[in-house]
Amino acid sequence: MSNWKYALAAAAVMLTPALAAADDTMRLEWVMQGQFAGPIVALEKGYYKEAGIDLKLLPAGPDLKPAVTVAQGTDTFGIGHPNQVITGRANGAPLVTVLQLGQKSATTYIARKDTGIKKVEDMPGHSVGLWFGGDEQEFMAMLRAAKVDPSKVNIISQGFDIVGWLSKQYEVMQVTRYNELQLVYGEGYKPEDLVFLNPEDYGVAFVNTGIFATEDTIKKNPTKVQAMVDATLRGWQEALADPEAAAKIVVKYNNELTVPSQVAQIKAMGEIFCAGPTLSGEFGMTDPAAWERVQKVLIDAKLIEQPIKLSEGYTNAFWEKAPAQYKKIACPAK
Repeated sequence: MSNWKYALAAAAVMLTPALAAADDTMRLEWVMQGQFAGPIVALEKGYYKEAGIDLKLLPAGPDLKPAVTVAQGTDTFGIGHPNQVITGRANGAPLVTVLQLGQKSATTYIARKDTGIKKVEDMPGHSVGLWFGGDEQEFMAMLRAAKVDPSKVNIISQGFDIVGWLSKQYEVMQVTRYNELQLVYGEGYKPEDLVFLNPEDYGVAFVNTGIFATEDTIKKNPTKVQAMVDATLRGWQEALADPEAAAKIVVKYNNELTVPSQVAQIKAMGEIFCAGPTLSGEFGMTDPAAWERVQKVLIDAKLIEQPIKLSEGYTNAFWEKAPAQYKKIACPAK
């Protein structure tokens, strides 16, 4: 049994009857935070109900994966990334991305300048902390692209925090641009103090933050899917236009957060959205080339045995039908 199929089977045991009985749900990829400001704003302002869907937002975590809960039928929608949908479909899960918000990788890899690391080609003899379970494959693809032998690099499993990097247990750290990187800045580091190893520079970026459903949901309830897409675009548009107002809404759903930290997180999400096709002025569309790039990485890493038919793993049909005014986004000048 593959790791993905094992996770699917395990989830059926983990999930409580109360969750399984929920009507329409969106499983977030992590806890309630600015990473999901668009759906949170849409929920708070009643945009989902206005569009025609009574949607609940549910948190996730390391042992609760949206790709699994949606495939298993517990949740209607899930937030995740093309690599998860492709891997799921390769293992028989009929997932389909219906809205693709992020247009570059959610992660980057940072080092202090005094490490002597300037590019991935410098990694032999150095150490890197990565998240395992599939997330490490982007950096491994960077090593392959740079023709670096992984055995020459000390690869360490890092926790979901920045403690190991701060204490110099490893020199390079995998960070999400909206979360751990903001924590590093909170420790007094500035961008000019760091070296960034970006997967986009090596042609292996895992684009992020899509919303997926099952083929069955799309076939039986297209109106429901359209309502979710319309309201989510509207929520994100407002959140990105006024991050402070959106952050104040987010902290209502998670009082362990602070408004300034969530403003930074929402702005970072906007930067992730502002790449690829979004630079034309609209956001939420799937770029086929990004999926082809991700699938190549998965095949090279032997995470899937055969390529899937990518055009069956995503659709832009709902995005195309969404109101034009909700798809507009102003990206910062480069």
